[in-house]
Amino acid sequence: MKTNKSYRLSGRFREILEVLQKAKPSRNNSLWRTQKRQLIPIIIHQIYPENSTVEISLQKSGNTILNVGDELYLKLETRDSSFKTKVKGLTSTGAILEFPVEIVLSESRAETRQYFHPTDEKSVLLKKVKNSILPSDRVLTISVADVSQTGMALILTPQQSSSLQVKDRILLSAIGIFKIQPPISGEIVFKISHETKGVLGGKELGSKIGIQLDKKIPKATFDRFCIREKKVNINDEQIVKDQAFRKTVNDKMKKMVKSLSRKKNLKNIFTELDSKQHEQPYLKLHIQMLAEVMCGLGMNLGWVSEATLDKLIYVAFLHDARYFSSPKLAKIQSLKDFEINKKDFTLVEKNIFLEGPTYSANLAREDSESYPDAPKILIQQKELPDGSGFPFGATSLQFIPLACLFIVSHYFVDYVLTHPDWTVTDFVKSHQKLLKGVYFQKVFQAMQK
Repeated sequence: MKTNKSYRLSGRFREILEVLQKAKPSRNNSLWRTQKRQLIPIIIHQIYPENSTVEISLQKSGNTILNVGDELYLKLETRDSSFKTKVKGLTSTGAILEFPVEIVLSESRAETRQYFHPTDEKSVLLKKVKNSILPSDRVLTISVADVSQTGMALILTPQQSSSLQVKDRILLSAIGIFKIQPPISGEIVFKISHETKGVLGGKELGSKIGIQLDKKIPKATFDRFCIREKKVNINDEQIVKDQAFRKTVNDKMKKMVKSLSRKKNLKNIFTELDSKQHEQPYLKLHIQMLAEVMCGLGMNLGWVSEATLDKLIYVAFLHDARYFSSPKLAKIQSLKDFEINKKDFTLVEKNIFLEGPTYSANLAREDSESYPDAPKILIQQKELPDGSGFPFGATSLQFIPLACLFIVSHYFVDYVLTHPDWTVTDFVKSHQKLLKGVYFQKVFQAMQK
């Protein structure tokens, strides 16, 4: 795949027909619905040159609804661009589309290209940038629009957009959670404006860039990255079984975030959380699930009353406050994980990670409306019963019960988010040896009731 080849716009029927016929065997074609930011995988079933229509079937049924007259974009695996089309009729398995009026002609791709929807939350790490205004040690986490083994299209947020320009040289150090050693160098070969939905609604204007890599991404790494992970359903009854209780907790969460956002010492912090939501949706989902799990387990254990649920929700919102400016740090569970990955972080990021527990505990101490034990829970959030945690290297007998509840719940939420086929039983088996102690074991027992 050569992302710097010239393109030619054609409205010739014969050329359009040839492109569609070449794309027909592929199972990587899709429709793009701009209004809903929805990517719909399709199969081209039949092409009817005599009446300039294409019959398609949907690869997945469900909530995808097409209507006659819908205007969409046809994305073909064998081409770089999307081509406007319209739904002319509906079938039992899909729809009849009209031929594109015009099409961009370019070389067929030499390798498979995988397209992603923003909800897939696929991202890459550009470890270094040369010939640009960025410092050489700056690391950017950037969303992926599509990728092949030799190139990719990335979506820059408005904040990132001015940082990278055409002809800048980059080093790709990771795709998703998969590191690339040594990093692969490449060059930005195109840049266009790109409009996305803003965090608070409305539209925001960023950029889309194309990168041509000097070497191929290893196939095994590429294939693993392209797997679309099973999305977590936070209504899963394995997480919190009582749906009425979940609603109570979520109502309390809404009130809590409004209250925290009004506090002078927290207003800017929560504004930063909102500003990072487009780039890293993980944070808010993580906080919501953590609050639900802690509250549910706390009630099952008899350690909390309804009046003290607010305290658990409060610590859920504050625990990662230091990481709101660097969301990737929130995914590092332990000091051991940090030591393994710290070479990928700047000195500033290393300090931010180590300051996390103390920072959130101090926020709670300085809050005149804080809750009893909240600072203790927050300061112990990264401790482990074998003494290998931080900041104090606490051991089993030094933990307060609600800190044990927090730590188990936090590990569980991260386990759910990173293991598509998770079960409570598998989680307990894999973490009981790590989290030893009376109170930890009581939490594990409550999870299995």
